[in-house]
Amino acid sequence: MLTKLFKYELKRLLLNKFFLGLLIISALYSRHIMWGEIILGVANTAPFSGWSYGAYLAKVLPILLVALLFFISIYYSQQEKNVQALTKATPMEPVRFQMLRYGTIIIVFVLLSAVPIATTLLPAMLFVFGAGMLGGRYYRAIIFVLMVVVILVNYLPLPYAFDLLGENFFTHYPESLGVIEPAFTIPLTVLIGKSIYGLAGLAMPLMASRKGVH
Repeated sequence: MLTKLFKYELKRLLLNKFFLGLLIISALYSRHIMWGEIILGVANTAPFSGWSYGAYLAKVLPILLVALLFFISIYYSQQEKNVQALTKATPMEPVRFQMLRYGTIIIVFVLLSAVPIATTLLPAMLFVFGAGMLGGRYYRAIIFVLMVVVILVNYLPLPYAFDLLGENFFTHYPESLGVIEPAFTIPLTVLIGKSIYGLAGLAMPLMASRKGVH
C-alpha cells in the first residue's frame, strides 16, 4: 500500500502539466546565468572556483524554490480539498501519509534541481519547503507570497550568516578577503546560519503534520 501511494503521489506531480514547463524554464535560465555571468568568474575568481559555483547555485535557486512552492500549492488547492475524504479513507496513519507526500515533493524538487546540479541548495530548500507546508496549512495564499519573497530576497543586503540563498555571500565575501583568487572557505557563522535554516525547515513540516495538514 505504501509503495502504491508513493508512486501515485510522485506520478501526480511529475505528470502535472506545469512540470515540463518549469523544467524547460529552469534549464534555459540556468544556461543564461552560466554563460552570461558565471563563465567570466565571480569576484575576481576563476569560473570553476567554489565561489563561482556557489554564486551560480544562489542565482538559480529562486526559480527552483518558486517551482517547489508551486508543487506545495497543489496540495492546498480546492480540487485537493474535494478529494480529502478519499485520502483520509486510506488505511494509513495521517502523519505517515503526510510524510509520504513530503517525500514525493522533495524528490520532484531534486529532479528539477538536477539541471543546475544541487547539493548546497539543501538548507534553502528545506526552509522554504517547511515554510510553504506550514503556511499553506493556514492560508494557501501564503505560498504565493513566499514565491515573491524568494525572488526578491536576493536584492536585500542581508548579513552573510542570514543570507538564505547565498548570492550576497558568494559574490561579495571573496572581495572582502583582499586577495586574488582566495581559497574557498566558508566562515563558521555562515555554516551555523545554514544549519539553523535547515533545522527550521525540518521542524516546520513536522509541526504542520501534527496540526493535521490536509
